[in-house]
Amino acid sequence: MHVKIEKLSKSFKIFKRNPGLKSAIKSFIKRDFFMFDALKNINLEIPSGEILGILGENGAGKTTLIKLIVGLLHPTSGTILVDKYTPWERDYSYLEKVSVVMGQKNQLWWDIPASESFLLNKHIYNIEENKYDKILNELVDLLDVRDKIDIQVRRLSLGERMKMEIIASLLHSPSIVLLDEPTLGLDVISQSKIREFVKYHNEQYKTTFVITSHYTKDIQEMCERVFVLNKGEQIYDGDFKELINNINPSRKLVYVLPENYNKKLIEDLSNSFQFELNENIITAELSESILQDLLSKLLNIIPPLSFLFEDLPVEETMKSFFENPNKYIK
Repeated sequence: MHVKIEKLSKSFKIFKRNPGLKSAIKSFIKRDFFMFDALKNINLEIPSGEILGILGENGAGKTTLIKLIVGLLHPTSGTILVDKYTPWERDYSYLEKVSVVMGQKNQLWWDIPASESFLLNKHIYNIEENKYDKILNELVDLLDVRDKIDIQVRRLSLGERMKMEIIASLLHSPSIVLLDEPTLGLDVISQSKIREFVKYHNEQYKTTFVITSHYTKDIQEMCERVFVLNKGEQIYDGDFKELINNINPSRKLVYVLPENYNKKLIEDLSNSFQFELNENIITAELSESILQDLLSKLLNIIPPLSFLFEDLPVEETMKSFFENPNKYIK
């Protein structure tokens, strides 16, 4: 499904709490409020079949945007069209085509097995028996939870529960799926399996996915395009790798020298390049071109025992970005 958002804003009326007993008593008579702008003038277009990542710190407006797209909130101003549908009108035809998974909120019944919640969804969406069995079997096998679906939901691990939530969200074959923090609190293996599943499902069925996450690794591995929010404002919309390179174009070289290396040659090289030498291991964090130049000279003067390139941690790169986004975006 194609999503088009224009001049979208959302404000909330927030009760103002003043300190002290006198202010607390006064608030019973007259309450003071202020308007909090969760989203300001958002413009965004999501082509059908894309996996879009939405990044932002706490309070940036990510979850608010998800709730507006799915129709759980009304905007203060602006428009959203998902194909021909306006989400908050709650047209049943639209609800059949959309699904949402909120990572911090359970949608499955807590005290019964997930399989019984799946049956409930089957009746809500009027899914034919054969189609339901085929979809359920495929999803259960892909997420490797066949031995878990008949266990009470409250007894499942966080990762297992999230897999069940994703299965429930896909049973009716939605055209667009919104995942809000789908890997929050999960172990590394569960995170990886969910990322791989999302990519596979998108490739197989061309489902549109909109994903928010605190974990930049999620976005890096699942999305080519990223939409970045900061304090309710959009500050970037484009290629994720390009953004990372703009923030920090450096890479890391680890070069292991033989134990009897010529120290004078390395000392001379340190006059031209910045690197650290710890015993017989050289590490350097430099731009790609300078790093290649350094590697070429090292290979010419002292062949290594081994060497490798590493990308700098993307989490640290994005942390630097959010501390001062204007430095990197023009």
